Amino acid sequence: MVRINLLPIRQIKRRQGAVHELFVFAFSMVAVLLAIGVASGVIAHSISSLKQQNQELQAKKNSYTAIIKEIDELKQQKLNLEAKIDTIQKLKKGSQVAVRILDVVADLTPPNRMWLNSLQQAGSNLKLAGVALDNATIAEYMVALAGSSVFGNADLESSSQTEVAGMKLKAFTLNVGVGEAQTPEAQTPDPRKGKQK
Repeated sequence: MVRINLLPIRQIKRRQGAVHELFVFAFSMVAVLLAIGVASGVIAHSISSLKQQNQELQAKKNSYTAIIKEIDELKQQKLNLEAKIDTIQKLKKGSQVAVRILDVVADLTPPNRMWLNSLQQAGSNLKLAGVALDNATIAEYMVALAGSSVFGNADLESSSQTEVAGMKLKAFTLNVGVGEAQTPEAQTPDPRKGKQK
């Protein structure tokens, strides 16, 4: 009977299997390392691209900063000009009102019967002081003022007898509303209203 020793064949097959597994493992490791290298390269390229984009955006932002500053300065200049224009318009309107007031007062003051000594305006109130021949002249003057388009109510603040150049006259002070619409009852002044001295 012939005996064949199969032990070396089995060992050789085991060795070949181990070598094959080693080759597979090594190939797998190389593939993983290669994939890691490719991924690292892609990530590094992405990071580099993002950094470049960030630098470009920062450069654009810096170029826009001067423009934004100039726009802000122009806005401030516009606000300053608008404020100046508004002030000029208010002064112009105020001067027109003052001229209109003086014109109406001059037209309504009866010559040779009344003389004004002072005229003071504070906001929407006009204060007139002067002398007249009598109370009737003062009353007619108040009615004329109250009925004008410029003035509203006309109230007698005080009235007293005074002597000017040997003549007995009536000194008076009136408070007149500027630009106030009044009812017909309010426009009819009472010459007896005020302080009698």
